Amino acid sequence: MTWDQLDDAWREAFRQAWAALRSGNIGVGACVATPDGEIVRAARNRVSDSDGPRGEVFGSSVAHAEVNVLARLPFPGRRDLVLTSTLQPCLQCAAVIRMAKIATVRFAGHDAYWDSYHEFGRLAAREAARTPPRREGPRPDEAGVFGLLIARLGRGNPRMANGFDASLRALGEGPVLDLAYQLEDGGELGQLVAGDVDAAFAALGPRLSPLAAGGCRWPQARA
Repeated sequence: MTWDQLDDAWREAFRQAWAALRSGNIGVGACVATPDGEIVRAARNRVSDSDGPRGEVFGSSVAHAEVNVLARLPFPGRRDLVLTSTLQPCLQCAAVIRMAKIATVRFAGHDAYWDSYHEFGRLAAREAARTPPRREGPRPDEAGVFGLLIARLGRGNPRMANGFDASLRALGEGPVLDLAYQLEDGGELGQLVAGDVDAAFAALGPRLSPLAAGGCRWPQARA
């Protein structure tokens, strides 16, 4: 898998995630596009920012990439849009996706911590009768591993939250966490973030490939 094999929406989402990581936020990015791939909006995680674009959330635990990109869509809006995110949406973001009436959700990294949290049909009969967004993810290739990896670097490092590392390892993230800590503790992360995301993706490719090929055997996210 090479950078050029990713479509425009994937590349923009990863650029946003990289910008989030470089600015001291959690490395997650997202964009919204039309069915034919025209990008409408793009945004990133801003939990640590002191300001941000009008309409986006910043400096808050809810300032997630998906929230920020969807908050800038007009109301009422189109119902055929495609959301592309570098990481599997959490409970909060799944709810925002539901309210924004997104048609398709694509995500790269498998965040097993949030598996099944998008299944709002279990909450009420009315929700069960609704057609949920089409879900495409996680990606089974190097881009999928990369999406999870960059979310576990810097501000997203699980070692910053008591017990979180153990919880993620129990879900099968051990190999990705080991790589994340290796990059941080060895100083390589600083060199990577000095460059662009496409260069980082290429540089890490040889270490992402074995993980994509089977080194990370967490359960598949439920559709």
